[in-house]
Amino acid sequence: MVSRRIIWLLSFLSFIVYAVAATEIGPALSEIRSEFMLNETMAGVLASLQSLAGILAILGGILSDFFGRARLVSFSLVLMGLGALAISSAPHIWILGIALFIFGSGMGFFEASVNAFISEVFQDKRGMAINLLHIGWNIGSTIGPLLAAYAILAYGAWRFGYLSIAPFIIVLSVIMWILARGFSHNRGEKSRDYRSIDLKMVLKILPLMLIPFLIVASQLGVTTWLPSILTDQGASIVEASLTVGLFWALSGVGRLVWAPFIDRLGYWRILVITGGCSALLMLLTVLPLPTYIRMILWACSGLILGPAYPTTVAWITAIHPEIGGTLSGTLFAFATLGSFASAIIIGALFDVFGSVIAQLFFPLPILAVALLSYLMRGIGNF
Repeated sequence: MVSRRIIWLLSFLSFIVYAVAATEIGPALSEIRSEFMLNETMAGVLASLQSLAGILAILGGILSDFFGRARLVSFSLVLMGLGALAISSAPHIWILGIALFIFGSGMGFFEASVNAFISEVFQDKRGMAINLLHIGWNIGSTIGPLLAAYAILAYGAWRFGYLSIAPFIIVLSVIMWILARGFSHNRGEKSRDYRSIDLKMVLKILPLMLIPFLIVASQLGVTTWLPSILTDQGASIVEASLTVGLFWALSGVGRLVWAPFIDRLGYWRILVITGGCSALLMLLTVLPLPTYIRMILWACSGLILGPAYPTTVAWITAIHPEIGGTLSGTLFAFATLGSFASAIIIGALFDVFGSVIAQLFFPLPILAVALLSYLMRGIGNF
């Protein structure tokens, strides 16, 4: 039997490289707009293709429940690696769009399979294990914007960031495939008896899917559009990229700090506290404050909001762990819709009303998360 520590470590490293590639789109988007002569609305549509493909996470989750979650993690990394290579070499806008969609498909499969995989392996400490796993996203999403900014400033090529990370993704896919072959998977667990699940309980789970929709609408809206918004308001590309990097870096610190308490306090309480406090900090960034003060406020909002998404994953997969992949995939599909919607909405607000009005979008979904979590606190008795 493969050690649980090795399983977690490889999943963690995979999360890091996945996040690096996924968050390069923010700083790169301005260069893409210039290269392909796109307005803000069209740039938002292009960026949303990466997120839209995440709807395939539902399929990935179902496949992971039947064929093994470690195998699907490996396959998802292959898709992301190939997608990153295609993005780095796309000569036309339509090829770039297809490449972003391929990369996004890998994202969806990865999120569905890796979360269910860790939830299955660490059933006794599900909330802690998933929150610590998602620190990998914070590390990677700190590196991603900075890598993209470095590629632009040092080489004048936004493509270099994607090209440099692709080999690491592909190598990890090979390692995860070897792990999958060594991981003893009970064949009896692959065929799920969906008829044994209470239909009323399934219907009760569906409202919970609104929470990841709202969380990701705000978080990936920040990743995609905050650099452009801040540069429009006078910040340099280094300051803008650093702000997004700090947002995700301190988000990881928040996950680390909260991890020992997630399973003790209860999932809904964590979401109410983190949602309400982080939304307040985001609202303060709209005030006419110096750039460095707004950078601090954004970083602090990331610190507080950090555990929200992985806590939602733990909440939903804990209700029916036997179909954790399917539930995790459905959750990510809803999160994908949130990212897709926010990329277009924020781009349209920016295009029509300017950066200040567009910035007001970020705290609104998070306020709704706090309210919905309180209203749904009885679901699953968590």
